[in-house]
Amino acid sequence: MGAQVVDQIGPDGTVVQDTDARIRPAERLAILGRYLPEVYVQQVGSEKVLIAGDNALLVRQVHHLGHPWPGFKKRIQIPNQWIRIHHLLREGGLRPRFIGLYHYEGTTIFVDFDPDTYVARKANNSAAHVSTNDLFQAQTRGSFSRRDRNGNRLTSVRADSFARYLRTGAVGTDPHLEVLQQFNEVFIDGQLTMARTAVQRMHRAAWPDRFQGEWPGFYLEYRLEEFLRAGGHTDRVRHLKNKTPGGFDYDLQFRDGPTIAHYGDLKASDHGQKEAPGNDAASVRACVQEYDKFWFVLYEHQTWKAKDNQNLATIEWNRWRRDAGYEARKGFNELSYAGRFKEAVRFFSMKVLEVNTGNFHTVLGDFAQGRQSSGDARALKVMIRKDRIDNFLVHSHQVEVPGPEPLAPGRLTPRADATLW
Repeated sequence: MGAQVVDQIGPDGTVVQDTDARIRPAERLAILGRYLPEVYVQQVGSEKVLIAGDNALLVRQVHHLGHPWPGFKKRIQIPNQWIRIHHLLREGGLRPRFIGLYHYEGTTIFVDFDPDTYVARKANNSAAHVSTNDLFQAQTRGSFSRRDRNGNRLTSVRADSFARYLRTGAVGTDPHLEVLQQFNEVFIDGQLTMARTAVQRMHRAAWPDRFQGEWPGFYLEYRLEEFLRAGGHTDRVRHLKNKTPGGFDYDLQFRDGPTIAHYGDLKASDHGQKEAPGNDAASVRACVQEYDKFWFVLYEHQTWKAKDNQNLATIEWNRWRRDAGYEARKGFNELSYAGRFKEAVRFFSMKVLEVNTGNFHTVLGDFAQGRQSSGDARALKVMIRKDRIDNFLVHSHQVEVPGPEPLAPGRLTPRADATLW
């Protein structure tokens, strides 16, 4: 702690670069006392526990992980004795809470780490992690809760909202996220989605991209559009299939009734990839400047390639496209898209990643797209780097799924007279 310059949050939510300053135990108690006037100290073993009603707060300072970690990665240390103290407090009828205290100049934020997952791991002087974006969300919204990549629940709360949070447990909700979560509950069911099922469903609905080779992403678009319209959710979330000339070229528009709140883009990605394609960096920056945020809505899936099953699904798909009226520019080829065609996928995870003024400086990882045929450099784009997700993650949903079992060879036998799979 100390010399390394890292992310810090100002009172207005602005992220600045500065070093961490150590907060001594007596100062921690004084800061807690400002926002919890009724709090008192109880000595439990070697630990000073702060009692507020039926809450028992075990407190450590939030600080940077240290070199060589990026400046947005922060943590508190969970000493081994907290596990024993946790059990003693529970036996005494109190609710133990592992609390991180972030304090920088005029900013004070408390981070409530749900102890259940840490207790289950026996802690052993481990760390509970929090990112700049968690602190930014708390300072600008009042409170913010999410589950991290390892399944730990953390809630960050601005100091002036902390007493109410301890009394009620209430955390601010986002109506746009509530709509997406309702979609998740019907779309992410852990079941296998066969290419033939998805493509035929899009065809019956005359979905414009029903003949495209990368059908999982277009099937996701189709299902979301269908859900939003059927459920009457378009006053909150709209899927933009036909873009407005001169406007932002993104799939999703989030609304507060007649007003545009912000934009986002919908992505389908194989869970084995370390990163997923992003968007033009300048355009994303312009969105953030105008609307304060931009969302990448990422759906991950397991993938079964047709090439691993004798390309039977590829052959049937190409024959079906021909019989359904699709005319390939280079003529019919029953192995068109072979090697890349997905016989089946299983959607099992969804994440909403927010780019905002507090984390844009880390911008997910820039990359250049090479050069155009003219030799000119292509526009800079951004990538969603999965090792940085916790600094952008505002919502997640996942179901448990079995391993990627092989599909039985020959289950999709080509038929020369087939008009439908």
